[in-house]
Amino acid sequence: MAVTATNMQASGSGGAERAFGSAAEHAIREAQTALTGMIAEAGLEGGRAVDLARTLKLDKTLAWKLARFTDQSDPCSAFKHLPGQSGVEIVIKAAGNLGVPSDRLEAVRKADSQLRGFVRNHAGDRRTFEAMLAGARPDAETEAEERKAFFRAGSAIWGVRARAQLLMLALAPSNRDPAKLDCVQVSGFVDLERLRPDVPWVIRRLRVHEDDGSPSQGFEREPLDTTGTTAGSSVDRPLSLMTSYCSRPLPKIIQRVGQTGWLYDEIAPGDVGRKGAVTVIAGERYHAALPRNKSKDNTEGRYILTVRTPVEHVQFDLLLHPDLAHFRWPTVTVAGNLEERISSERADGRELFPIKPAESVTPGVTRSPFVAVDYSGLVSDAFSRAGLHSLHSYRCYRAAIDHPPAPCEITLTCDLEGAD
Repeated sequence: MAVTATNMQASGSGGAERAFGSAAEHAIREAQTALTGMIAEAGLEGGRAVDLARTLKLDKTLAWKLARFTDQSDPCSAFKHLPGQSGVEIVIKAAGNLGVPSDRLEAVRKADSQLRGFVRNHAGDRRTFEAMLAGARPDAETEAEERKAFFRAGSAIWGVRARAQLLMLALAPSNRDPAKLDCVQVSGFVDLERLRPDVPWVIRRLRVHEDDGSPSQGFEREPLDTTGTTAGSSVDRPLSLMTSYCSRPLPKIIQRVGQTGWLYDEIAPGDVGRKGAVTVIAGERYHAALPRNKSKDNTEGRYILTVRTPVEHVQFDLLLHPDLAHFRWPTVTVAGNLEERISSERADGRELFPIKPAESVTPGVTRSPFVAVDYSGLVSDAFSRAGLHSLHSYRCYRAAIDHPPAPCEITLTCDLEGAD
């Protein structure tokens, strides 16, 4: 549920991926061309699966695979339908029985053998090769299916899932320091379910002190709902629940402090499935927390939502005060977060998957069926409690993603205009 704001630069590369993708495409095209030529020689050019099955006396499944493999214009999609080696040999023998010349038959054997050798050398097996193809040549539909499957598998393995994870950040000039920004943060989970009864789940990680015992943050944090702070904690930074938007009874939160200076808020173990589903929403205001203007060390604003929970949908809203006209339209990136790294360090390498640009939306409005809370009321209430005014004069940008692959970071980045 935490947000990180830093000011860094991005980098990326993809030469090796492009080289592999080109070589893989060539090997697949060669196999397609050889099979298509053999089929045409048998008088079945452009034939449907039913025609191939009847004329070549093939099993219907094999005929369907053959038709799909030779018909697909995209080699990555075609490879999924490549018949097994024994199936290709059956097709070759059937074509030979129809009088197809031996040079055509041998061309198929050679191309098929070279393709399978390429797969063995680069991936070891077909499933790994398909994953490598997906990485080298991203396809939106395929990646969406893979993320959904990953969500289901992750839910089963970890024993927890949620319908939605929310983060709303509102930035406004600080009354305490004109060179700084205040930040209002509303975050949480909608319908967080346990799939096993013994599963606690961390919903917030917060650095409370450095190794030498000194506080880790120099700005003041203020709860939006003073009645919703979690009680019974030995630390001075309880989770600030917005009780009107949480499920009833209020979720039980267990707070722990690790030896390395991190504080953890956990949803306590409880009932499984829909019966035990909880919605937990928290809200805070950070005073004079971020730099307002562009400088040599502050050329952009970066705002990060970290996903560690299997969720069906993420909604990340960034609201900008009218006086922040120098904040440009944000870009959206999704990067993996499997490794530990310094918090201010931006990950190198390509994004996990392409994502549509941030949308400009009306503040407080959502049409997502996953966000089963009064979102308009939540945002309006947060503004009122924070003492902010004129909600609808704010620019609101949204990143919305289905089945993000946990763990990952979703980043909104605004370039800053003005003098360095």
